[in-house]
Amino acid sequence: MIINKITPLKKLKRSDEVTLALEEIIKENNLQPGDKLPSQADLSRDLEVGTRSIREAIKILESRGMLETRPGKGVFVKSNDLDFFLESLMGSLMFKVKEESDLLVDLTKIRLVVESHALYEMAQEGKEKYVARFAELIDSLDSLGEKNDIDAYNKLDYELHKLIIESTGNKILIIFYSYLSELQLRIFHKAGYVLGSLEESMADHHGMLDAIIERDPDKAKRIIERHLRSTLHKIMED
Repeated sequence: MIINKITPLKKLKRSDEVTLALEEIIKENNLQPGDKLPSQADLSRDLEVGTRSIREAIKILESRGMLETRPGKGVFVKSNDLDFFLESLMGSLMFKVKEESDLLVDLTKIRLVVESHALYEMAQEGKEKYVARFAELIDSLDSLGEKNDIDAYNKLDYELHKLIIESTGNKILIIFYSYLSELQLRIFHKAGYVLGSLEESMADHHGMLDAIIERDPDKAKRIIERHLRSTLHKIMED
């Protein structure tokens, strides 16, 4: 197989950066399971990094199940499926977006668009299985709110918003959100809940549920948009 020209990496020392470079080589050349990577010596030369960094990067990708080393034969692609693509994407996000605040703001803006549409669909179509679970989560959130258990409230609040995405049945979107879970929990933590805002959050949840039960998608969309804009405002203020 002919490998496209590999662009040298300048001043790279960390194995994580080399890992990203190897992932890019796999994606850009559309390497499939069973395809062989260039030798470690060739990768070291073309990327202009030490062979030690190459070996460490290969080990990282082996631990993810993306590569496998066959003694005496070389390193081969083991998998290049959607999960690994998304894992790579998440790594790239964390690596390329230097300021966490920028990352959280942009992610909240994405949530504003995606979750509002997903909740609109849930209210419009009356997806009973998800509505029942939605109501259960709200009851649990109310209990945690009354106890002022903010950490537990944040985690369960995330589960509520994840359920909204799961209700779409869109597998790509669901997997994508699962890889964003760590970042999203940071958003819930960063937005925080103080007296008043916690009550506002709980009221919004009940408003969403009422709109879903009433099969009023416009009302549901309006409430969650307000809810997420409040979160966005708190993050941008920080």
